[in-house]
Amino acid sequence: MAGRKGEDGKRAALQRQGTLNPRPQDVTDPLFQEHEFFDARDLVQVKYEMLRRARLDKASVSRSASAFGFSRPSFYQAQKDFARDGLPGCPASSLRSGAPMEPTS
Repeated sequence: MAGRKGEDGKRAALQRQGTLNPRPQDVTDPLFQEHEFFDARDLVQVKYEMLRRARLDKASVSRSASAFGFSRPSFYQAQKDFARDGLPGCPASSLRSGAPMEPTS
């Protein structure tokens, strides 16, 4: 969200931690569009909310993945990483061996 106080500082911190979402513009879920708390640049938050949307809100994997800017295979990898490592595992699949995240289109 543009105009946030400390936006550049948070972006730099996310980048340093390796958790900066390279495609925040692909996150179309309403939470990220309507609420300042949700930050599409934060890869951990985006992946967690994607998994939560499918599991707790019972949204389909396809719908969840698409709304958060991921492919179905990326969803399943994130699910596997989260089951294995918890929240710290959320960015793992996109960071492993410098592998790029799979595009949705």
